[in-house]
Amino acid sequence: MRQFAVYGKGGIGKSMVSSHISFALASKGLRILHMGCDPKHDSTRLVLEGKMPRPILDILRANNFRTDSLTLADLVFPSPLSETVAGTIFGAEAGGPEPGSGCAGKGVTEAIRTLVDLKAAEELQLDAVLYDVLGDVVCGGFSMPIKRGHAKEIYIVTSGELQALFAASNISKAIARFAERSGARLGGLVGNLRNMENERELLNRFAEQLGTQIIGFVPYSEKIKAASGKGQTLFQYAPDTPECDAMRKLADNIYNNEFMAIPKAMSFDELHHWWQANKALAA
Repeated sequence: MRQFAVYGKGGIGKSMVSSHISFALASKGLRILHMGCDPKHDSTRLVLEGKMPRPILDILRANNFRTDSLTLADLVFPSPLSETVAGTIFGAEAGGPEPGSGCAGKGVTEAIRTLVDLKAAEELQLDAVLYDVLGDVVCGGFSMPIKRGHAKEIYIVTSGELQALFAASNISKAIARFAERSGARLGGLVGNLRNMENERELLNRFAEQLGTQIIGFVPYSEKIKAASGKGQTLFQYAPDTPECDAMRKLADNIYNNEFMAIPKAMSFDELHHWWQANKALAA
């Protein structure tokens, strides 16, 4: 079973990208669990056609964190979109604490532990699991898929903006830190373009600096925003468009990817010097 995790700076389009990856992989005949790790349900609502599943952490709280009375049907939901693909899509949402209380990473930790305890991979006969993880890796909870080896292939969504590159560098640090223990590797960067000057070249250079590859580019597009606003993926909203073709190509590249790397993580000072040397590309 293949295990993916998609990371990136908050607001970079990670959930939109990850939901399209899951749909495209299911189109190839895979049985895939799309695990949302974001209390906003940004990606699970797309793969579940607008449904907002009850978060696993909420269900666990109601059961005093006991799992003996729970079944997978309480936590994991089949997607109506499965009727349109050769494979099967399941969706689940980790959830998080009440605002101002607790750590959101706990939802990720508890959700993964619960699905492992309930043998979700075996019971659902999964070919793949994709974790869509909220924001930067800044705490142990969000790094769980990397640290514990729940995800072996990590993909980072980034633009050419400095803040997004900083987040990508931080995530690369976490991969490098836990690589020997967990076997996690960086499969590549997804360039979610922001219409910057020479952005593709800048991202190619950044990937080379990290010792990885660009696994695909997503063009800047108003259609993508419109689809997300309607709670749909591009595969439902605008299937015969260049933007949708780019999503299919991205998923194909991930499906066929054999280049996994331990990234050369940069400190903030190193990233800043690199940016100073290359920022003219983005002028």
